[in-house]
Amino acid sequence: MEKVDVLLTKAQILLWYLFPVAILCVALEYCRKAFAGKSRSEANFPNAASAEPKEGNDKRHPTAICLQVLLEIDGAGKWPPRASHGKEWPEVLRPYHDIYLELAPSLQCNELSSDDEINFARCLDYRARMTELLHNRVNLADVEALLSAAGRADKNALSGDAWNGWGTIPIVRLAQEEQVIDIPAELDVPWAYLKRRYGVTSQGGNLTSNYLCNFNENNQIVYPINCGISSAIKLAEYHFAHVFYVMETQALPIYHLITKSIQQHSIGDRSGLLDSLGQINILIRQPLKTYYDTMVESNISRSVWLHYVQGFQGWAAGTLDPITGIYTEYDGLSGNQLLFCHIIDAFLGLDPYLTHENDLRYVPENQRRFRKCVRDHSFRKHAKEYRDKEIEVEMEGIMKQMRVFRTAHRVRVKPYLDVPAPERLIMTAGKSVLEKEDVHDFLAAITPLDELLRKRLEETK
Repeated sequence: MEKVDVLLTKAQILLWYLFPVAILCVALEYCRKAFAGKSRSEANFPNAASAEPKEGNDKRHPTAICLQVLLEIDGAGKWPPRASHGKEWPEVLRPYHDIYLELAPSLQCNELSSDDEINFARCLDYRARMTELLHNRVNLADVEALLSAAGRADKNALSGDAWNGWGTIPIVRLAQEEQVIDIPAELDVPWAYLKRRYGVTSQGGNLTSNYLCNFNENNQIVYPINCGISSAIKLAEYHFAHVFYVMETQALPIYHLITKSIQQHSIGDRSGLLDSLGQINILIRQPLKTYYDTMVESNISRSVWLHYVQGFQGWAAGTLDPITGIYTEYDGLSGNQLLFCHIIDAFLGLDPYLTHENDLRYVPENQRRFRKCVRDHSFRKHAKEYRDKEIEVEMEGIMKQMRVFRTAHRVRVKPYLDVPAPERLIMTAGKSVLEKEDVHDFLAAITPLDELLRKRLEETK
C-alpha cells in the first residue's frame, strides 16, 4: 500500500466529564500505519527512546533527534500536531465523534444557577444520556481489539491525542465537589491505551489534548464547548484556545534554532552560534506578542471567561486506589504545560516549573524528553564561566523577554480570576479547586497561585 501521512487525532478532553469524541481517532493511526506498514518516518524514529542516538549511526545532535521524534510521532509530521476528526477515523471509532457533537449543545445554559438541585438534575440527565448513547452505539469489544492490535503491531501507530470528560457549562459547585467520577467503560478503557501511548498519567486532560489537537486545517475548533450561545462567549472560547496553538506554531522555528545553536556550540562554531542566538532573540518576540495581543478584553471578555471558558478545562476529580485506599486528585489544563515555555526555560538552564509528579501527569513523554535533552545541553552556564560576553548578552536578551512575559502574565491573570462567580467554587485550571473551609475569598484563594508565579519570575534570571 502507498505511504500515507500520519493522521494525528484528537478530540477534546472535555473536562467535567463529557468524555466523548475521538478517543479512537488513535485507531485511525493504527489502521493507516499498523496495517499499511511503517512509514519512512517511523522507521527512523520507532519510539521516544530513539531520542538517544546510537553511536556511529546518527550524526545529528541528540536535541535535534528529540525534536524530530516529537514532530514525527506526536505531531504526525508537524507542530502543533496534525489532527484528523470524524469521518477520517475508522468506522468503529466514529460514534465518539457523533455522540459528542450531538450532546455538545446540552453542555451549557444561558441562565446561571446556584441552585444545587437544578444543577444536579442537569448533571444526572446529561450523564445518563451520554452513557445510554455510548452503550447503544459503541462496540467496546471492537474498539479494544483495534487498540490492542495497534499496540501489538507498532506502538507508534497511534499518534492521536484524545481525552474526554462529562459535565456542564458553566461549572457548578456541586460538580466541583465530586471527587470520584463513575466514567463509562466505553470511555475508561480507551483512556488507558491513550495514557500509555502518550506517557501521561492524569485522569484529566492537558494543554496538548484540549487545545493543540482541537483545531482543523482552517483554524476552527472541532469540538466546541459553547454551542449556539452569545458571540462574546464563543469568541472568548476561541481565542483562549487558539492563542496556545498560534504560540506553538510560531515557536517551531525557535525549536529548530535552539537545536542548531546547541549543535554549533558543541562543535565550536562560535560565529554560527551567535547568528542563531540573534535569530532566536528576534523570533521569540512573535509568540510573546501573540499572547499580549490576544489576552485583552476585546478578544476574551472577563465577564464570560470564568463562567463559560476556564472552568471547563479544570478537573479536580481523581481516583481511589482499591487496595491502598489512597485518593489521587488530578488537575486539568494549565498554561504552565505549554511546550514553548518549557523549552525556553530549559535552553536558559532553568529547572522545570512543574513538580516531577505533575510533569508525569500532564506533559506528554516526548515533550519531556525534548525538554530534558535541551536542558542537559544548555551552554549558558558554560558561557558565563568562560566570560564569553557576546554569548552572555544574547542569552540575557532571551531571559529578559521571558521575564517581561511572566510579569505581564501575573498582572493580566488576576482580573480574570477576580470576577464574581457565585455558582461555583474558586478554582484555577492548573490548581483545581482552591476554595477550602478556611478559604472563601478570591485574594486568599489566589495567594498560592500568585506565589508560584512570583517564584517562577524570580527564577527567570
